Amino acid sequence: MLFAGIAAAQSGETGASYDEAKAQEIDRMLMCPVCPAQTIDQTEVPLAKQMRAQVRELLVSGATREEVLAWFSAPERYGPSVLAEPPRSGFYLIAWIVPGVVVVAALAGGLLALRAMRARRGNGEGAAEQGDADGLQPYLAAVDRDLALDGRDSTEEC
Repeated sequence: MLFAGIAAAQSGETGASYDEAKAQEIDRMLMCPVCPAQTIDQTEVPLAKQMRAQVRELLVSGATREEVLAWFSAPERYGPSVLAEPPRSGFYLIAWIVPGVVVVAALAGGLLALRAMRARRGNGEGAAEQGDADGLQPYLAAVDRDLALDGRDSTEEC
């Protein structure tokens, strides 16, 4: 009987109508309870079809988008997990704040790492200019000896 009323409403027999674009927008805002990560407009399971029909029935009866979403997200029906976008209040506010905080922290960490790398690079070049390269001479001599370059200058080309 419920589906007969919906079909009649959609066919225009009762004179009531709804905006299909608005209905499709609402369909994209509701998650399918049986299909992971899919909204009811993306799947063809029977429950999603029933939910789409219910959206249209509520719109025909004059419900607004917010009222339709509230109807589905009521605790006695599907609860707030049916909403594709979590509410921006209460406990769900964490879902909106945490990603932004993580992005800002990652950018700040990256900036600090770049500054530290620049400072380290700047210190390394200055130390080489101050004669720290002389401390490497014994190691360079050992490398030259191992490569059998004892008698030649290490800067000569082969």
